[in-house]
Amino acid sequence: MDYDVYFDKRRIKLTDALDDSGDYTVFSYKQSNVPSLLFRLESGEFDKILFYHPQPEVAWNNFLQFFDIIRASGGIVFNEKKEILFIYRRGIWDLPKGKINPDEDPAQAALREVKEECGINELSLIKYFKDSYHVFWEGKRRKMKITNWFLMYAPSTQPLIPEKREGIEKVEWLSPVLIDARLSTYNNIKDLIAELDISDLKPEVK
Repeated sequence: MDYDVYFDKRRIKLTDALDDSGDYTVFSYKQSNVPSLLFRLESGEFDKILFYHPQPEVAWNNFLQFFDIIRASGGIVFNEKKEILFIYRRGIWDLPKGKINPDEDPAQAALREVKEECGINELSLIKYFKDSYHVFWEGKRRKMKITNWFLMYAPSTQPLIPEKREGIEKVEWLSPVLIDARLSTYNNIKDLIAELDISDLKPEVK
């Protein structure tokens, strides 16, 4: 299993497949000073780092110790036109998501967040899609947001009401073909949408 961790415009891949190195700078996870490499990445010395380990899951569990973990859930919501539901906040298009409450499982949290941020009620959970990993600084602490993403279906006929208390200015259905360099969104969101297969976008509730 590969792990792709996003640091704004930079990223780290943790994998057991060296043939995926591409334009990454490669390091052996076992032989690396990970905290030092994190700072070197964030300072701009590297754009992309690939950590190689024969057992990525083992390395991943070790890697997580360098971050405060935030657990979140979100929805990749599509309609009958195969459009994706996006929110617009602080000049960036994003997918609806939010923190998981203590009394929720990830799927419940994802449904709640989509309904709250987008103002919709007709919403069906299809299936779990994948996790994403995004790193940022909050004060003097380095945080990693681990987001569980779920595919969902909602009809386009219902009104969309942005949750303005959360700073959301607009909620719109966008065609996946627009989710490229022309759209102002995060790199991890672009990659997430790029991994979708048209067969994923079927309104069959499971």
